[in-house]
Amino acid sequence: MSVGADERIQPALHALLSDDVDGLRAALGADPEVVNLKVGDNTLLELTTQPDVGHSSSEIIDVLISAGAALDRALNLAGCWNLPDLCAQLLAAGADPAARADAGITPLESAAMHSSAEAADVLVKHGLHRQTLWLAAASGLLRWVQGWVAVDGTLRADPGPYRPDWAAVGRAAGARPRDDPTEVVGEAFVFAALNNRHAVVDYLLGAGVDVDARPYRNTTALHFAIQFRRSDMVRRLLDSGASVIIEDGTYRSNAAGWAQACDDGSREATTIRWLVRAAHR
Repeated sequence: MSVGADERIQPALHALLSDDVDGLRAALGADPEVVNLKVGDNTLLELTTQPDVGHSSSEIIDVLISAGAALDRALNLAGCWNLPDLCAQLLAAGADPAARADAGITPLESAAMHSSAEAADVLVKHGLHRQTLWLAAASGLLRWVQGWVAVDGTLRADPGPYRPDWAAVGRAAGARPRDDPTEVVGEAFVFAALNNRHAVVDYLLGAGVDVDARPYRNTTALHFAIQFRRSDMVRRLLDSGASVIIEDGTYRSNAAGWAQACDDGSREATTIRWLVRAAHR
């Protein structure tokens, strides 16, 4: 970003960070092009999605939208960071739920890959767009999953045109996805678990999926449920016999290691550490 652009954006940026609605409106009125200038990688609207900025009021968002802010990448980021109210506001303003405005994935796909279930619940009302088994499972669409996976675990239909690419959201690249039905169904199971979709998990377990399925870098559903602090899902997986000794292929760490690394001091994290310790005995 040029020095000139940096200087121009400062009044609007200060107003945004101060939640000064009138100040932001005045700054954008004085220099309308500022609304889509970037602070680092993000426009002002996109910046409101970032955790280190904190909550921006709906009134601030309205000012940015009215000033002509680009919406699509902001919607993708709102999905990523699990901001359901912002997702709803942006969709109402005309953001495209099918746009691949960040990392080559849709907002719903981004939400699914970050365990942003509440945002996904808003986004999925506008469709899957790339209709795929893993995304239906991640979104908790049990009837869709049942349409793809029979009660005996076999695939009824093509699982869809797009398989998840973890490297797109900053993780280490995995092996190229295979068309093997066992891997495809296991992938759907992992995504259902990491998004806390109990009904889908129960159905797939009943259909015979391996509770330790690990299509991405030897990372199980239990690993992911631990990372995203889904304590009820951790309990469900352990009750179904999930292994606590399998080490993932990135960090070479088992369930206890993940529980320790992902402990943020929350009640959920504490519960998970207790559950994992109990399973080791």
